[in-house]
Amino acid sequence: MEPKSLLHRLLYLARDWRSRAVFRAIREHCRGEVLDVGGWDFYVTAVTRGARFDRWTTLEVDQSRLLVTDDPRVTVVHGDGCGMTFPDASFDTVLNLQVLEHVFEPIRMVHEIARVLRPGGHAIFLVPTTSTMHLAPHYHYNFSRFWIEEVMRRANLEIVELRPLGGVWSSSASHALFYFLQAFRTQGMSDRRIRRPFLFYLLFPVQALWALVSIPIGLVLGLGDLAEEPNNHLVVVRSRTSSPIRSTESGDFFPDSRRIGEKVT
Repeated sequence: MEPKSLLHRLLYLARDWRSRAVFRAIREHCRGEVLDVGGWDFYVTAVTRGARFDRWTTLEVDQSRLLVTDDPRVTVVHGDGCGMTFPDASFDTVLNLQVLEHVFEPIRMVHEIARVLRPGGHAIFLVPTTSTMHLAPHYHYNFSRFWIEEVMRRANLEIVELRPLGGVWSSSASHALFYFLQAFRTQGMSDRRIRRPFLFYLLFPVQALWALVSIPIGLVLGLGDLAEEPNNHLVVVRSRTSSPIRSTESGDFFPDSRRIGEKVT
């Protein structure tokens, strides 16, 4: 497994601190056969935070991120979360933490998770709402709570908890921090095809100063934040007894015949 860089370790530590409610959800709902979709080495963190399980399977599409461990309870599978090879109803718990934004077909991934989840089992998602560019070019989306509600309904997953993490001010602090990573074209945070205007270089000292001041201010104001623009949503869902229906026309999954934009009569 390719080790994380110092920058990645620091960013993941910051994510785990800001999204610490995820670990409370894991301690509450994680059990039995666990599947971590796109988790890289999250298993190590989960164990130290009190996750309980019988067996843990990490599914990772990137071969350089395949977890290496001596724990006999852990299985590492190289595969695609949008087209899993596991049989239906294989897992009691599924984790999907900040992965949906990195796949081109996030709806398909949600439905695959619903397919492999056992009836009554739980899936725990951490879904970005205001994230900045990262892990480019494998960065595609942000998601509103309304998208989350609709995709879970269509996947026949019952929402147990939908909790915004952060808000307008904490998101602004995050964006101010990532400003520096993007300004210096840190790998995965920018793209050379994105051009810099001349005024960027002229105004950079003012921009950098503003960003530095904005980070602590945003974090302080975030203590009483507006939840309309959270950094992420923590989503805990429970599998129902029936399975989602596959549309024969498009290959997409729909629990009923309604599509976005259609009126219900």
